[in-house]
Parts: sequence; structure tokens; C-alpha cells
Amino acid sequence: MSERHPELEPDPWDDDDGRPMPGHRRRRVLRVVVLIALGALLLPLVLSAYSVARSAADRACSVYVAAYDTDAAGFRSSFDMFAPGGPGWECFAISEHGSERLLGNLGPMPTLPQPQQVGPDQRDA
Repeated sequence: MSERHPELEPDPWDDDDGRPMPGHRRRRVLRVVVLIALGALLLPLVLSAYSVARSAADRACSVYVAAYDTDAAGFRSSFDMFAPGGPGWECFAISEHGSERLLGNLGPMPTLPQPQQVGPDQRDA
């Protein structure tokens, strides 16, 4: 009677601790909580990237307007998903009468325009 029966002993690798599986409602609530937590983690990153891109677009647009449209009274930069040059920030020069003229697409993360490199053979040409 005191023989050991290993097949009747609990498996040490088995994770079944005897508790019932969580119900559908509890799993759904847990999924919602996890999604809200992920959103709370990602929202500051998205807002920060948008803010940095917006300020960079404004600075780059002001440089473009000063260089290419000296008669402009102001500028405006806006993000367009379906722009002709692809999704990105667009730069508009605003005249004194309020009309806008597109100067160019600045891209999704705008940078200041790079000065053109002039080689030694191109100077005084």
C-alpha cells in the first residue's frame, strides 16, 4: 500500500494551480486596460514628435519665404497627407492681399535648406 505511484503525483512542470480560468468579461477588461496603458505611453511620444516637426516646419518655411518670396507678408506651414510631393509639411507664402502661394513640400520631418556647395571650378563662372 505504501508503493509510490509517480503517474498519480502532480507534474512539477504543469502550471495548473487548481484555479478556474478567468472569464470572458475579465479578459476583456484586462485587454481594455492594457490598450489604455499603451495609449498613455505612446500619446506623449506622438505629441512631442508633432510639436518638434511643427516648429521645424515653421522655421524652415520662414527661411524659404525670406529666400524665395521677398514680397510676402507672411508664411503658413501645414501638414498634408495627400500632397503632390507625398505626405509632409507644405510651405505657403502669404501675400499682403491674403492669397497663398505654395513654395514647396518640406517632407515629414522638415529641416532647414542646405546651402549649395560651390566647387572651385564653379566660382566666378
